[in-house]
Amino acid sequence: MTYLAFVQKEKRLLSFAVSFTFFSSFGQTFLISLFVPYFLIAFDLSNASFGTLYSAATLSGALALPWLGQWIDRIPLRQYSMYVAFGLLFASILMSISWHISMLFAALILLRLSGQGLSGHTAQATMAKKFDGERGKALSISALGYPLGEALLPSILAAMMIVFHWQTIWGIIAAFIAFIFIPVLWRLIRKEKYVETGTSALAKDLPSTRENYRTVFNDNRTFFLIPAVLMPPFWVTGLFLYQIAAAEALGWTTGLIASAFIAFAVSRILMGLISGPLIDRFSAQNLFPLMLIPMTIGLLIAFAFEANWAAFVYMGLIGVTMGMGTTLKAALFTEIYGADKIGTVQSLFATIMVLSTALSPFLVGWMLDNAVTIHAILLTAAVSCIISGLLSIFVLPLFHKNR
Repeated sequence: MTYLAFVQKEKRLLSFAVSFTFFSSFGQTFLISLFVPYFLIAFDLSNASFGTLYSAATLSGALALPWLGQWIDRIPLRQYSMYVAFGLLFASILMSISWHISMLFAALILLRLSGQGLSGHTAQATMAKKFDGERGKALSISALGYPLGEALLPSILAAMMIVFHWQTIWGIIAAFIAFIFIPVLWRLIRKEKYVETGTSALAKDLPSTRENYRTVFNDNRTFFLIPAVLMPPFWVTGLFLYQIAAAEALGWTTGLIASAFIAFAVSRILMGLISGPLIDRFSAQNLFPLMLIPMTIGLLIAFAFEANWAAFVYMGLIGVTMGMGTTLKAALFTEIYGADKIGTVQSLFATIMVLSTALSPFLVGWMLDNAVTIHAILLTAAVSCIISGLLSIFVLPLFHKNR
């Protein structure tokens, strides 16, 4: 089925997924990073201290993700999606009224959990469960919300910051979620029941969840996959959170790095759309080892060149890897572990990913405060991606052996 025919047939559920990935932006690092200078002033924080706070908030959200994420396998989708949407709304309201660092910390926890964690998880798990032969297309279309948010929201928020206080902006975001996102979401999903698995009690379900986790960690492919799965979000979180400091160290202006986000968003959109049909044709297992190559090249270009064009190539190639990864990972988990438990498995991997991203703001912030050059950080990132990519190559022979 062509993209156009597929979208026409499944436009309601695809719109639901794109809405969730777009609104996940409000819990993503690229958007929160825009407010970091204001947080540092308002709460008297250094780069390292905010990095520690952000890491702790991300880690705290990650601890709840496995338990909350697996419920998408157990209750109606309309009910689950409303819980996630209202969590994002409450997080935005809390951020808008934060006057003490403890409130900032709580708001960051909820934003990271409901935005970065559960919003994307809801969209991707739904696509993986609902579609089989068209899974790659469904995942690639649903992922369009990520680059759309990255392309549109930074410039909009930057313009708003000229006029409004940062807390007022979060109040506007909360209103946007309450009066646009939630009503649209309910209209799209109110009749959906297919994720419902029955009315069994939690006590009865927990052993099956533990069994799913045991299945994942007993699979000898898992430990070859984990490093490659973790590297893109780990380094993107750390580098994007301190993108202003990194740009200045590389001789790039703030305006230039903001413009380069367009290259990131466009390449992510294009690669997401291209990778969907490729997954349907060649399988996610066969494509997965290629995922880290563009990001590695981009990091090395930023390391070696300080010209303005390097910023666009660097961001564009990272966007290619992120576009591939968003589609590939959900399809890969479904192919390896099965669609019946994708919610549980994906939430487990999402937790591992969030745990890793909890460390990167602290690590990069500490390195910057201790005079480690951005070039050294970029080289470290590139080397770690090369090693992880080489490890993932071993997944293919193991997969064919276990088929």
